[in-house]
Amino acid sequence: MKKAAIYARVSTGKQAAGELSLPDQKRQCQNFAETKGYEIAAEFVDAGVSARTDKRPEFQRMINLACAAHRTFDAILVHSQSRFARNTKDLLIYKEKLEANGVQILSITQDLGEGETADVLRTMVGALDEYQSKETAKHVARSMIENARQGYWNGAQAPFGYRTYAAETRGARIKKKIEIEPQEAETVRLIFRLYVFGDGGSGPLGVKQIATKLNARGLRVRSGRPFRVQFVDTVLRNTAYIGEHYFNRNDSRRGKQRPREEWIRFPMPRIVEDSLFYTAQEKLDRQHPLKTPPRIVRSDVLLTAVAKCGECGAPMRKLSGKSGTYHYYRCSKKYECGKAACTGVSVPMAELDEIVVGALEDTILKPNRLRKMTEALVSRASERNEAFAARRSLLDGERRQARRQVSELYRLVGTGEMSMDATLSAHVKGLQDKVETLNRQIAHLDRERSLPVESIGAEVVEGFGRAVSAALRHPDNRAFARAYVQALISDVTVSDSEVRISGPKAALLHQTAMFAAKGELVPSFAREWRTRRDSNPWPLPSEGNALSS
Repeated sequence: MKKAAIYARVSTGKQAAGELSLPDQKRQCQNFAETKGYEIAAEFVDAGVSARTDKRPEFQRMINLACAAHRTFDAILVHSQSRFARNTKDLLIYKEKLEANGVQILSITQDLGEGETADVLRTMVGALDEYQSKETAKHVARSMIENARQGYWNGAQAPFGYRTYAAETRGARIKKKIEIEPQEAETVRLIFRLYVFGDGGSGPLGVKQIATKLNARGLRVRSGRPFRVQFVDTVLRNTAYIGEHYFNRNDSRRGKQRPREEWIRFPMPRIVEDSLFYTAQEKLDRQHPLKTPPRIVRSDVLLTAVAKCGECGAPMRKLSGKSGTYHYYRCSKKYECGKAACTGVSVPMAELDEIVVGALEDTILKPNRLRKMTEALVSRASERNEAFAARRSLLDGERRQARRQVSELYRLVGTGEMSMDATLSAHVKGLQDKVETLNRQIAHLDRERSLPVESIGAEVVEGFGRAVSAALRHPDNRAFARAYVQALISDVTVSDSEVRISGPKAALLHQTAMFAAKGELVPSFAREWRTRRDSNPWPLPSEGNALSS
């Protein structure tokens, strides 16, 4: 007796409940098998999967078994050819592959016979199925886009921090809207705070450290699983948390992002303030592996990415000697290319670290020096605020203009007055990148303006100096010390005769104001306490010279 396998498939829940339901397909195939004298040897079912692609688990398992050396069936029964494939290319490829292995595809509702005429008809039916599928997809996409434009949430699961609710019913359809899920939203805020500020006992945390901390607290993602690095990274990059979600952004079939002009902006309830979000984006950009090597991002070496060779300007790299007993900073160019490339010095790591920490303590963090510097900066606070306000007004005007230009270009494309060619697409992307840059600059200004500069008194200044000194000297928290060194210092240039330290003045005021606002140390980045020309030279201990200026 001949043996056959049944393949059944539906692509949506609506189909599963209708005449193309999986049980109905299987029942009709079983009846056909009895009539034609086939014994059912296997059943393969793909539920909720489109036939426009061959990426279907049960479909591939069936093909593999059909082409195996010891196959268990001679034919594959389907309700209609469209259940097997809605892509003409896939239909022809798999039909040829199966027939080469002695396996037929039999459509129980489309008996086209055998021979060349049947092959032509089968190809025509496949092409019509593909066309119908594409037209249906277009109709569904148009409906979903209009649904999003009206402020209704399309079927996908809401991002972490949000939930859907039934807003109204239209016939058999439930229209959903989005709202904040309080507990998840608080976790989202915590992720951003830990990434930008830390937990008070450390510097800003990395993505992996945040996942570890959340899991240690017993927090879980919506599925009940532990937090993972990729999940935390996705949260930090998601613009939905500042009220900007986009529908129709990705083409799931091609695995690519659609052109920006096809995105539909969907307003979301805000969970995170712009200033916090864009500060996180700046840090993500700085720590991107294509911009900053992971060894620098994760390093607890105090002067990583700060110390530079005075001869060639290359970064100083940590090197170890005598099986890790001794550690040095050495010019990376000299290390990689030899003495012919650079004659820069090697400095014991502990020695250079002590010079830099000592310079901060003696020149900046002593109460009387720190008071004088911050008083001078605070005295110009009103001037500073006026400059910030003027700068923000200018940036805001530029942003409005760029947004209007983008909207107008989209309108012209939509009405057919312009076509979206490569040149126009590049121009639109440039405008969108400009808007993103302006968003960050405005958020940075707002953050600076909100800091309580006027409340920085003698008590705050002295407390800040003591706290930073303690952090820099703490033997068990090098990451926190490194965060503060990088927040206060822009360059440590090392040569044979001196160590030149420079940093931006604004950074000092920023860090002190952060301390005043939070009541604890929160290293964050705002450059400029001392210009490079105004920096003090610090002789190496081996030179035996006193501090000079």
